[in-house]
Amino acid sequence: MKTVSLFRKLETKKEDDVPKIDGLRASASQCFSTLAAHAGLDGGVYSCGTEWIKNEENRLHIVQRYDGDEVTSVIFKHAFLPSDPAEFPQILAAHQQAYNALANRDDVAVPKVLAQDVAQQAYLMEFSHGTTFLDLCRGAEDHGPLLRKAGAWIAAYHAGTFKEERAFQPKFMARHMLHLVNQMECGERKIHGQKKFIELAKKLTSDVGSAEGYIGKVSAKHGDLNAHNLLMSDHATTGFDFMGKSDAPVAYDISRFLLSYMQFVGDVDALPAGHVLPPDMMDAFWEGYDFINSNDPTVKFLMKTQVLTDWNRLSGGVNVQRSVRFARIEKIARQAFT
Repeated sequence: MKTVSLFRKLETKKEDDVPKIDGLRASASQCFSTLAAHAGLDGGVYSCGTEWIKNEENRLHIVQRYDGDEVTSVIFKHAFLPSDPAEFPQILAAHQQAYNALANRDDVAVPKVLAQDVAQQAYLMEFSHGTTFLDLCRGAEDHGPLLRKAGAWIAAYHAGTFKEERAFQPKFMARHMLHLVNQMECGERKIHGQKKFIELAKKLTSDVGSAEGYIGKVSAKHGDLNAHNLLMSDHATTGFDFMGKSDAPVAYDISRFLLSYMQFVGDVDALPAGHVLPPDMMDAFWEGYDFINSNDPTVKFLMKTQVLTDWNRLSGGVNVQRSVRFARIEKIARQAFT
């Protein structure tokens, strides 16, 4: 069975992990059979073709694609750990809200949930054809067309879940960054490159005035809109892996996505001073995203905030991939705040 790019191979680092993974797969198989029956499907004709497992200290998830002869493939997701009876229904609600918002569109989509089991933290959904935005970028010389398509999906999602216009309050984010600075200066917290981080976090306070009180648009917040979580085909762009249901200024998702793009595949050596993306790539994104304007001050402020947030989050990298991402974030930060 060919592995599609939506899935990444399991990397089991310890022999002690094997019983845990075996238990996860057994739980997943049982849950799949139950959910298939609830969805009106004959689970007996399906077999697991590909899978992806997140195996971290406090997190154990599995995503599987089930295939069969003369049946449509389906995706099964099971969050084994952590157990959070309050949060999981919110994740399902966020997914359903997004599906409803885009249900009448052909070019943008969210997979339909076919069955769910809140107690087992599992659900079954339609399979969506395509390749992740990230993998497409890795194989493309020009990322512009892909950023346009990504922008179009994000705009449609925000337009379809629009809640209200609200005054933006960046001072709270600036205060949080200064709180981190205080922790570092008194020795409570240590991160890589913290001297430069402290300098840039203090600079962020000077950007508060340009965005404070701006009346911006608030929509549903994806919560984890990164370069992995958009799937693209010739016909449609599909979004998935929503976090719990919440609302926020649309610039949160925009900033999260664009910084994810830059951390993984964006050309960090093509950044002029004061920019977070190369100008031509930023223009391409805004050609697709039409729900707010490119000069929206909330975007400019939150892009810089996201740079610092990711710096703080990734600085404790314990593997090569995280270390590479952190090095790229440092480069982006130095240009963004110049």
